[in-house]
Amino acid sequence: MKRWQRAALTLLASGIMSAALIPTASYAATAKPKPYTIAFVPKLVGIPYFSAMNKGGLAAAKRFGAKWIYEGPTTASVSGQAEYVSSLINQHVNAVGVSANSPTALDPLIKKAHQKHVMFYASDSDVSSPLNQLWVEQARSRAIGFDAVDIVAQEMHFKGQLAIISAGPTATNLNTWIKYMKIRLKKYPKIHLLPIQYAGESITQATTIASRMIAAYPHLKGFIGVASTIPPGEAQAVIEAGKKGKIAVTGVSDPNTIRAYVNDGVITKAVLWNPVKLGYLTVWGVLHVLEHRPFHPINNVPGLGKVRYFAKRKMLLLGPPLIIDKANIKLNF
Repeated sequence: MKRWQRAALTLLASGIMSAALIPTASYAATAKPKPYTIAFVPKLVGIPYFSAMNKGGLAAAKRFGAKWIYEGPTTASVSGQAEYVSSLINQHVNAVGVSANSPTALDPLIKKAHQKHVMFYASDSDVSSPLNQLWVEQARSRAIGFDAVDIVAQEMHFKGQLAIISAGPTATNLNTWIKYMKIRLKKYPKIHLLPIQYAGESITQATTIASRMIAAYPHLKGFIGVASTIPPGEAQAVIEAGKKGKIAVTGVSDPNTIRAYVNDGVITKAVLWNPVKLGYLTVWGVLHVLEHRPFHPINNVPGLGKVRYFAKRKMLLLGPPLIIDKANIKLNF
């Protein structure tokens, strides 16, 4: 018992002080409200892209007074991601989100989160559940798909066989980009798209698949890698086959992952956005929902600037794609 409490009780016993006047602990020390806990489960941990998202999430959590949890499987797997999401819901975090390995596989867990009053959101790769409360999109999928095809088409001199290697066959964002790549390829009738291959999130597997395709298709003139780990694997296969300058390589990847290949000239351009900013925007957006603050069509996000919101899709849009080349390959993410 504190000294002031003992003194108050003595006065109360002697009749000098009324019980109504005794200060309580809440007057002695005003408790700060608990910060919201926001959890994010990427497709997998341990690759530069999602590490960059984590960096942005941590920065925003520090700036806006939230707690950020970043954890997930070491390989891109629907079941592995589901295990982490389930565990976080059981821990009663305020919000849990994913970069989805599948648009529908987490539906039962999204329903569980809703029932337990845990906000569910998606960032980088969306889910299809109507119970999803926020979608943070890195760039418009149409622009990503079109840009990748335009880059490779020019480098292929607008003819020849094109190979697309993706990470996983169920990932929402990857499949959407591929859909738009196929639409854009109609502009280039002399480019023939080969059957799409899948390498997981493995650079080594991407190299193996690309090497087999180079051997099997003598008229192969270009690769598009759909996921940050795929273009470096394709580029390595081109080098090993002695096809540098004869087979173009592009796709969606980050500077830290493809830097050596851009500096070497095997990859001249790739498509991305800033994943650090994506993680930052994710935390800002989730806090807005948790605090019941409305979004506006144009939002001024501290540290980012103006960000558009599309109410019909509950979607925040980071901005247009970023073209990675030798001029900006020193970017650190």
